[in-house]
Amino acid sequence: MRRKFLILCTLLFFFCFCTKVSAQEYFTIKDYGIDVKVNQDASLDITEDILVHFTEPRHGIFRMIPFRYQQTALPENSERAQQQLSGGGYTRTMIENIQVDKWHFETSTEGDYKQIKIGSAGTLVDGDQRYIIHYTVLNAINFFNDHSELYFNLIGDQWPVQIDMIRFRVELPATLTDTSKYFVASGYTGSKDNNTISSWQNNQVFTGYTTGVLEANQGLTIGIQFPLNFLTTPNYEMRGIGWLALPFAGFLGMFFLWRSKGKDEKRTIQTEFYPPPGITPPVAGYIIDNILDTKDLTSLVPYWGANGYLQINETEKKSLVGLFKRTEYEFVKLKELPTQSHDYEKTLFNGIFESRNSVKLDDLKNNLYTKMSLSKTQLLTEIKREDYFVKGSRVMGCLFPGLGFLILVAGIITLSNTWYDYKWLGVGMILFSLPILIFGFLMTKKTEKGNDLYYHLLGFKEFIKTVEQDKLKEFLKQDDRYFDKVLPFAIVFDMASVWKDKLKGMDIPPPNWYNGNYHGSAFNTMVFMNSITNSMSAMSSTFTSAPSSSGGSFSGGGGFSGGGGGGGGGGSW
Repeated sequence: MRRKFLILCTLLFFFCFCTKVSAQEYFTIKDYGIDVKVNQDASLDITEDILVHFTEPRHGIFRMIPFRYQQTALPENSERAQQQLSGGGYTRTMIENIQVDKWHFETSTEGDYKQIKIGSAGTLVDGDQRYIIHYTVLNAINFFNDHSELYFNLIGDQWPVQIDMIRFRVELPATLTDTSKYFVASGYTGSKDNNTISSWQNNQVFTGYTTGVLEANQGLTIGIQFPLNFLTTPNYEMRGIGWLALPFAGFLGMFFLWRSKGKDEKRTIQTEFYPPPGITPPVAGYIIDNILDTKDLTSLVPYWGANGYLQINETEKKSLVGLFKRTEYEFVKLKELPTQSHDYEKTLFNGIFESRNSVKLDDLKNNLYTKMSLSKTQLLTEIKREDYFVKGSRVMGCLFPGLGFLILVAGIITLSNTWYDYKWLGVGMILFSLPILIFGFLMTKKTEKGNDLYYHLLGFKEFIKTVEQDKLKEFLKQDDRYFDKVLPFAIVFDMASVWKDKLKGMDIPPPNWYNGNYHGSAFNTMVFMNSITNSMSAMSSTFTSAPSSSGGSFSGGGGFSGGGGGGGGGGSW
């Protein structure tokens, strides 16, 4: 039993010893001088003079300076400081103008800390080394209704090594009439001990030094109270607002670029009663808004139907004793497309009837998306070949919106990750992205041929929108298939519902290419248009559906040590 006890004690000894060794640092701080200059604008210019003794060769040290602090609860009836850049239970400072004398250094943000990494990866140092660090802190002064104060951690409680000696100096922008309102506290966080000797010089400079060693994770905090208006209250909320000039510059730049390179010739819209000859609905849909939508290609189905190439059968399937009903659509090929048909037409048509001449819409799910993609590419190639747009303008029409989107995302990230440091930069970037996006989409400039087609289509769209029923009846008398000819273009113009309302109450012969499920009633134009709308929605969803893949991605109560701003700590690397 005794032997087991000795073994257990030995193991515990080695465990504690190894843990202590692994946690130890490879340096001590022999002397730590800190100079704080309080400026009239409430900023702090700080210089730290750190004399380090390395016990083993190291690259250098790193300094961690906190800039985000959790606001602690105050005693009842205590006044909270009027601090800017506060919210969500936190307040923050800004660390700027970081410099290190005679050493290579790098800065980064690590969580709530600004890290200063001093030294070079390819160089090791040992023995005594001096590091002099300069930086500026903003928003570190606490302002109250009748006074202001500096409550600052000169030495933070996150140094893992002992500090043999600390010297401090605080210089004010003017003399104080009353220098009695101050405190110094040292030790672990919460301590009110004062192991320092300090004094005032000319009521403007406060100096002091420690009387003993500061152990690892102990700190040194001071507090000095100033009368009202001793310091100027800054306005950090408006800091950097000059970035808002960025969107104005962006607007002017993009406007003049669009006017010289992207603006189309303005013409008078003349009403057109028929679509342009030889122009298919997909081409019309792209020309009218410079966007290739899925409906631009699916509009080919009623277009082919009206020209006698296919037929659609609509049926109703019941399940669970007729409690549930589902509409099904069947495509029937009546004849092949003419050899002179466009490639994008042939690709989609042959894709629908690839395996047989009669196919249900459900059978095309997850099977037609590659044909749709190819058809889109072929349509864009056709539009390019026809020279509807000025060469290079379509590239700008894609490039600028893409650039605008990237700037928008970068602005949002800037705003969310570094809200107080670069708030106005983030806002400026977001606003800057808007004219790039808007004018970017307008940069696609049409040729004279493209403009002729565009205004013909605008005139035809205007006719669909404004035509009176009496006028429409005349066209239907002259051409009983006028309805079928207009329908595909109404779809790509987003005017299908308008076209449906125009036909309300009119006696129109049923289209021979669409066998609808009218529940035993006679053909009704409104019912047919509702069926068409539903079927087109189903086609758009099915034609572009692709198989899914599984996967994943992986100041009340007095001051105490550690209670102010600043502080932090550091280590070696």
